[in-house]
Amino acid sequence: MKAKLFMILLVVLFIVPISGAVNKPRKRPVLLRKHETRKNVLPRIPIDYTIDVSDNDNCLQILFQFPLHESDITVADKNGNIVINEQQTSIYEGKTLYIYTPENYPYTIEITSPAVDITGEITLEEED
Repeated sequence: MKAKLFMILLVVLFIVPISGAVNKPRKRPVLLRKHETRKNVLPRIPIDYTIDVSDNDNCLQILFQFPLHESDITVADKNGNIVINEQQTSIYEGKTLYIYTPENYPYTIEITSPAVDITGEITLEEED
């Protein structure tokens, strides 16, 4: 009797975690394509203007990996509606902007400052 109870508990312990896994549809990764980077001032040291974009839990996260002072940041959706508009802000390494419930891909991002002008497009990556 104890052996049967032990086997039943053992089977339950192996079956429950496997059946709890639900097949969720895979999210398509988000991709940032830079259209143009125009430097207005040549810095003494080269700066890599890297922007990381990720789609996490129904929220689009834009992460800046470079410092930039007195910059205007504008993010617009495919219909031309401005989603984010920050004027005369300082971008620091690790600054993050969020777009909640992103639906209108592609988004256009424009960064204008005395040192550099950056224009890019945030799109969903094609699935293979």
